[in-house]
Amino acid sequence: MTTAFATVKIEDENGLRWIRLDRAKKMNAFDEHQWTELGQALDDAAADESVRVIALASTSSHFSSGYDLPAALTELEGGGPDEIRRHIGRGNAACWKVWHSKKPVIAAIEGYCLGGGFELAMACDFVLADKGSTFGEPEARIAASAPFLISPWVMGIRHAKEVLLMGELMTAERAERVGLVNELCEPGQLKARVREWSRKLQGFPAGIWALSKAAVNRNYEIMGFSNAIAMGEDAFVELCFLPDPFKVELEQRVKRDGFASAIRWAQSRFE
Repeated sequence: MTTAFATVKIEDENGLRWIRLDRAKKMNAFDEHQWTELGQALDDAAADESVRVIALASTSSHFSSGYDLPAALTELEGGGPDEIRRHIGRGNAACWKVWHSKKPVIAAIEGYCLGGGFELAMACDFVLADKGSTFGEPEARIAASAPFLISPWVMGIRHAKEVLLMGELMTAERAERVGLVNELCEPGQLKARVREWSRKLQGFPAGIWALSKAAVNRNYEIMGFSNAIAMGEDAFVELCFLPDPFKVELEQRVKRDGFASAIRWAQSRFE
């Protein structure tokens, strides 16, 4: 029996556990509750012996638009470094669970895959994407950074800097070219292709596959992956308290004019 969640939906079919993000009205912009439920759903999948492969997907047309910034501003108003670290810790904990999962984890991407959703997808073992999907880390354009700093490890330095330091978005085709995506899927074919990948992955002995994945991951950890993620957390916290007129005005505009209007104002600086 699987746990019932408010922001995540679970489906099982032939050894494949679908964990579907389910905040359609927010385009799956993560708040603390959804990150927590995702972590619980990953724990359930890890403990269920009938689950051989995990697929992270969405119940709607967008995988994730990132973090729920209005909810974060409300939660963290007046908070100090410890509160900031706890806030990003929920999302990073979910990403680490994916990274360390002994079972294959596939990200099935449609629509937006941005910010925290992008980091989650990059922590997966495999990424399959609809040809109409969009990838990126737009945090830089609101004077923030990536709390799970995995981007430099999954693409070359030139592309990583473009994504992280310019906030540029990528089409699915370009994301595949720079190594973020394993397979592009024709419209309407994503679910079928995930099923086919799952069928193949279930052909491997589970224990041997898990040890092989751990060995691959360990190579990155020896090169400093874990320390780099911790440094990214530190940088995120530090940026939150760095005085900057743009950040002050952005927060004022969010409170006065609403989130959408404030983001349009921020985006106009780059047009």
